[in-house]
Amino acid sequence: MTGLSASGNYVFLGSRNQNRVYYYTLPGVSTRKDFTYMTGFGATCDIAMNAADSLVWVASENTGLAVKCYDTNNTMVDYINVSLIPNARGMALDPSGYLWISDIDADKIYQVDLSEGIEEGDQGTEGFSVVPSANPFSGAVTFQAPGVNATVTVFDMYGRQVENDNFQESWTWNSSAPAGSYIFVITDDQGESTTLELMKI
Repeated sequence: MTGLSASGNYVFLGSRNQNRVYYYTLPGVSTRKDFTYMTGFGATCDIAMNAADSLVWVASENTGLAVKCYDTNNTMVDYINVSLIPNARGMALDPSGYLWISDIDADKIYQVDLSEGIEEGDQGTEGFSVVPSANPFSGAVTFQAPGVNATVTVFDMYGRQVENDNFQESWTWNSSAPAGSYIFVITDDQGESTTLELMKI
């Protein structure tokens, strides 16, 4: 088990091996119940939970998205890119609604105002400019970033990695993946990242 969070009359427990978040009712901790299953997430490091909005924030190792937020339908509804917090580990939510995240690589503790939103929009405003051919798109979509050699990782709306490939100035995704929202994390050889969220129709 990795990660423990208390909210309201519940204690939430993250499972590293089972990719699940369980909860126990206070004060008598006895029967364990499922809260959510984090489809294809990977190695869970910690969780932060707010029972009022039924969302769980999960930190993970070895992924382009340092922290993901899931609802009770196992759908990823928000995320924090590794370009903002490279190696998230411990997390906690304070009574004011701020998410606190420790980073073992940078030796820092970050305060994240969740009311401000995490993503920088859909045109990749973080490390460098990447321009998609269309958003929303149908069938294939092409990304242009002149002079950029990078890798691109694609996540679906459940936080599952569905693609990982090399990116050399341009890249086309022509996948049979179903319609829905996809997150594209493009990381250059200096470690700078740009994140785009696109809709396939």
